[in-house]
Amino acid sequence: MQYNTSFWDNWTFESLFDLFSKGPDFSNSKVLKINKETNSYDWTEICTACVQIESLFHLINELVLREKIFYDQKFSAGWNSFESLDSLDGNLLVSVDIPTDEPEVKDSRNEALKLLCATDLMKKHQEENLLGYRENKQSPHDYFSQVVWGAAGNLGRSTFLGAHYVAHPIRASLLEQVPLFKPSTDINSEVKEWIDEERVKVFTSLTPVGRMNNFQLILPPLVTEVIGSSSSLSEIIPAAMETREKYKKFREWIGEYQTALESENPAQISKFKKTLYNVSQDLEKMRKPGELGDTKVGMSYIGLSIPTPKIPDLRKFFGIRSALNKLLLNPKGEKTLLKLLQWFGCEKGEELEKIRKYFI
Repeated sequence: MQYNTSFWDNWTFESLFDLFSKGPDFSNSKVLKINKETNSYDWTEICTACVQIESLFHLINELVLREKIFYDQKFSAGWNSFESLDSLDGNLLVSVDIPTDEPEVKDSRNEALKLLCATDLMKKHQEENLLGYRENKQSPHDYFSQVVWGAAGNLGRSTFLGAHYVAHPIRASLLEQVPLFKPSTDINSEVKEWIDEERVKVFTSLTPVGRMNNFQLILPPLVTEVIGSSSSLSEIIPAAMETREKYKKFREWIGEYQTALESENPAQISKFKKTLYNVSQDLEKMRKPGELGDTKVGMSYIGLSIPTPKIPDLRKFFGIRSALNKLLLNPKGEKTLLKLLQWFGCEKGEELEKIRKYFI
């Protein structure tokens, strides 16, 4: 088991390469939607630029909080001229050559395919793809193959490595629709989800017109921190590496938490959970009535003045608790997104609204 490591899609790196080399692509891609009512599946359109930017956000988080990021060398031709990642290759970013006929890879891939092909039409198209590939190396349903068969293959490789699979956003959308699919617990992902949930609580306020949690853009805290410290697109990866050094102890803590979970050590697991609980309590105290800042709500046709929480003094915390508090209280991300889009010249109009709406 490779603790606190991940296995990445080459498709994701291709999306990042296109973003850095050509800028955002505002044409549409397709996302697979399982339709159990008709025992089939459909395709829905999604803005490719949103997928590219989501891939960038994933990369920032992974560069800061993973010990190693693996990728399959055999399928890296689509992005291997990505100069921004050259300095990481072989160190943080590690190429592997995993035999596709390795028994563990095959077994995991086949099990994943059974679960991912959740309807009769999906099973039929996968069988036709398999037959076509055997006969002439061609898949009649090529994009279906890219999304479904590609996801299953990567799940097989990640299982072989013992590393968490970080799927391309379009493949990740498919995985989220298959509730029976339960990969091994990845503490890095669980802590990230916990941080995201706590940040929603921090930036959500109660007002006379109800809970103001609609239309709020709340980006991952490391994204706001890294892009906030960059002055151009070319500085994002170097800034992520500087931030990585800053969060070294936190990254090690995640690895230790994963180790405790894998060794089924209840005392150690309880200790790590207690840290997260204590941080939640810090924020709960901040949100209590009387501990908020200005609670005066002004209403107009244009908008509302939301109560501003009183930020706790982080100097009274140390180590992991301090790091978690800082992450939770990083800016929401409106200015961060605008800053990023300004570098691409699409910070206004319909393009801005498409991307902003996607991340709300």
